[in-house]
Amino acid sequence: MKRLLEWMRDELLFVLSVVLYVWAFAVAPDKALQALAVGWRAFLGILPIIAAVFTALGLFNVWVDKKKIAAVLGRGGGIKAVAIASLAGTILVGPVYVIFPLLKAVREHGARWAVIGAVLAAWAVKVPMVPMEIGMLGLRFSAARIALVALAAIPIGYLLEWVMGIHRSAAAIESSEGIVIDE
Repeated sequence: MKRLLEWMRDELLFVLSVVLYVWAFAVAPDKALQALAVGWRAFLGILPIIAAVFTALGLFNVWVDKKKIAAVLGRGGGIKAVAIASLAGTILVGPVYVIFPLLKAVREHGARWAVIGAVLAAWAVKVPMVPMEIGMLGLRFSAARIALVALAAIPIGYLLEWVMGIHRSAAAIESSEGIVIDE
């Protein structure tokens, strides 16, 4: 029973989805079946992308040297690593089911929380949408917003790192490869 409860806690979103579908089938079976069909089609639509992402992540995990990632994007990278992450976040495109697994893999290779936070904060800039933004809101607004987002991403990254407790040396553990990875 304890194991089941732990699994349910770990898979809370899935469990909530199942509970909602059970409720929906009890209340309106026809609408629940329709919703299930829509969800299934959406799942099948993103399945090839997810498969490609996890294939690429597998290659990344095997081929990219953890020590190099840790040296460039870890604590030793300093503010330069966070600034690079901020700039990278502004040009990063893709859906969340691509970005989050990628950032998780980079994190597991030794990138610090400030880098991950800066990438995600700067990810608010969507390069493909910039021309439309300029056309609708003007060049001055667009340039100012992009600059402010990129600049704000750096302190946001450091604040996230602080929130995660990385400022305390007790939070760091050493992995089996001898790379310091912050928990």
